[in-house]
This record gives sequence, C-alpha cells and structure tokens, in this order.
Amino acid sequence: MTAPEAAPEEFRVAASAEIAAYLQQLQRENATVLLNGPPGHSLTCRIAALDAAADVLGLELGLDPEGVSQALVAGGEITAVAYLGTIKLQFELDGAVLVSGEQGAVLRSPLPQRLYRFQRRQAFRVQPAGSLYPRVALPGSGGQPARALRVLDISIGGLALALPPDAEPLLARLPIGQATPGLVLELDRMTSLGIALLPHHASPVAGDADGLLQLGCAFVDLDAAASRALQIYVDQTQKRRRLLKLDT
Repeated sequence: MTAPEAAPEEFRVAASAEIAAYLQQLQRENATVLLNGPPGHSLTCRIAALDAAADVLGLELGLDPEGVSQALVAGGEITAVAYLGTIKLQFELDGAVLVSGEQGAVLRSPLPQRLYRFQRRQAFRVQPAGSLYPRVALPGSGGQPARALRVLDISIGGLALALPPDAEPLLARLPIGQATPGLVLELDRMTSLGIALLPHHASPVAGDADGLLQLGCAFVDLDAAASRALQIYVDQTQKRRRLLKLDT
C-alpha cells in the first residue's frame, strides 16, 4: 500500500509544522499506528518519541517474535496508517532503522515529508435481521479450533462481534490494537469476503443477561470488490428494515 501520489491537493499535507502537529496528537492519544509493507507484512505500533527539531520519529513496536519489523525495514517501503476520530492519516516512513530499546524494538525514521488526511464518512451501522449471518470465520490456530463469531452490527467501516463471557481465548486470537488478517466475513450463504480486522475495544452487550461481550472492530484495507459487496449488503439491510417498519 503506497501513498496516493495522485490524491487531490486538499488531502495532502506538506507543511512540516502541520505534519508534526498531527503526529503529536497521535502520540498524545496513544493511537495505534498500522505499518504495512511488501510483500503483505503488517505490524501495529505507537509513537514513543517525536522530536520535530531533530527530525526524529520513534515508533515503539514492542515484542516482535516473528521478525515482521525486520522484514518491513528490509522491504524498504513502509506505509503508516492511523486514525484520529473520523480522520484517517496516511504517510510513508523513509530511511527507517530498527533500534533496540528497554521495552522492545523501536523503529526510528525522519518525520514524513508529506502526509495524507482523509475525512472518513460517518458509516451507517445496521443490525442483521437474522442470527446466523453475517458472521466472521476464524481459522484454527495454535491448537484452537476454527470458530464462527456472530456479527451484532456492521457498517462499511467496521463491525461488532459477539463474544461469549469466557472471551479470553478469543481475545488472544483477536488482540485489541493489533490487525488480524486471514479472516472471512460471511454476509450470507453465498457471499464470503476475505478481510482483516483491527479490534478497538471490548464491552458488555447492553441488556444481555448471559454476559456477552461485543468486540468493536475496524476493517483494514478492504479491496474495492469487498467494499462494494459490503455497501450493497448495508444498503439492502437498511431498506428491508425500513419496509418492516412501514408494515408494522
């Protein structure tokens, strides 16, 4: 994933002071930054150090047992994506190097020379009409069986998953703040989409006596075909609910 060089001027931020201000806000909010690089490597981190005068940006990677950070640096192309509310920020890391720190590895680079700022549309969320679909299929991993998790609500930007009260094993497979690729969103019996999810938070389901939790997640880098299929599903579900209200 590379920065959109052909993006309209209103999306591009080139002033160094403005770029530093956005990065400082990400640091203050301890926001998750998703790093992507070829061939398909991705890793989450947070801004641990920022010195605009010295032109130094430090991203704390934490533990990296699979060596993804080394592969990202070796690939030479690293794109960072982060969110401030409804604003999506995207920038390239040039000349990044790995530095060992007390809390784990730190990715150090100069501040980006340009940044792209996209205003995300407020995504309309719909609640599925049935209890079987849509659902997210988790493949078996580390001795854990494959699972299908019910979707509580869904939009073009993300979804909420229903988790049982003993959710610790599932949260280990869908860790908050870390992108999880290789998942399948089954909208219905005929439509399955390959997706990656970035869980943001887990909270109790309001009014549920069984102790269910809901895991709020954002989609990560949906391709065009998946985005179209998702938009169609949301629009059709919204229309069906409106018709049901008219009939009652």
